[in-house]
Amino acid sequence: MVLSIPEDGKPQGLWFTLKEGSHYRLKFSFQVSNNIVSGLRYTNTVWKSGLRVFSTKDMIGTFSPQQEPYTHEMPEETAPSGFMARGSYTAKSKFLDDDNKCHLEINYTFDIRKDWA
Repeated sequence: MVLSIPEDGKPQGLWFTLKEGSHYRLKFSFQVSNNIVSGLRYTNTVWKSGLRVFSTKDMIGTFSPQQEPYTHEMPEETAPSGFMARGSYTAKSKFLDDDNKCHLEINYTFDIRKDWA
């Protein structure tokens, strides 16, 4: 599944649905245009019913400007399963560099369901 990020970083409504227990891997494609991006890291925090249920921080690397896009693939993860895991979630993902400059912030919602919609 390929998800395009809106320019404002705020997808409207439900962005995607995961089937409980499914395996998934995030893959980012991005372009560096002007200056070197040093120490780019990805942070992701997920809430359900206002309670934080998951948080991660991953170092992506340092990148110099180039015409071709860079691609970074995260390790495989498994969506939670069971009655308590099903429902709607809100999340915030950020891409920050060593200077704490935020290159992108995405606020979105998603569902975990027993079966595909």
